[in-house]
Amino acid sequence: MSNGLGELHLIPGLAPVSSTGALYGDVVSCKNAHEVEALVLAGVVGTSQTITIEECDDFTPTNSAAIAFNYQKSSAVGTDTMGAVTAATTAGTTMEAGTLLRCFIDPDALSVGYPCVRVKCTSSGTCLIATLYIVRDRYPSEIPTSSVV
Repeated sequence: MSNGLGELHLIPGLAPVSSTGALYGDVVSCKNAHEVEALVLAGVVGTSQTITIEECDDFTPTNSAAIAFNYQKSSAVGTDTMGAVTAATTAGTTMEAGTLLRCFIDPDALSVGYPCVRVKCTSSGTCLIATLYIVRDRYPSEIPTSSVV
């Protein structure tokens, strides 16, 4: 039975975790991706968190750099109201406690030699986030090609 979600590849990027340093989601390959979204859910924290998307040269990553991306923010947990699609620079965007951030990543806009991406969270206090990647493969199949190592 198909529910329309079969062509989506869901990849847990970061289990809910709290840290006073920078937090990084798992590195995901965009090599075979048509579209990539990163859903970031912010927990209850005292300070705002800055979310950036980094392009990576490999799964370690050996090299990474922040990239521009588009996003939508929810107003709060328990609501389904999303804001307008907005462009973020390489400086990223901020998140408040209890909000959802939907990051749109264009695999075709990644630099040559940087086929992967990851989410990065920084904060002047505690970061508390969870991340889920949604990958729509260029060539959907019943068993999707792995996007993680």
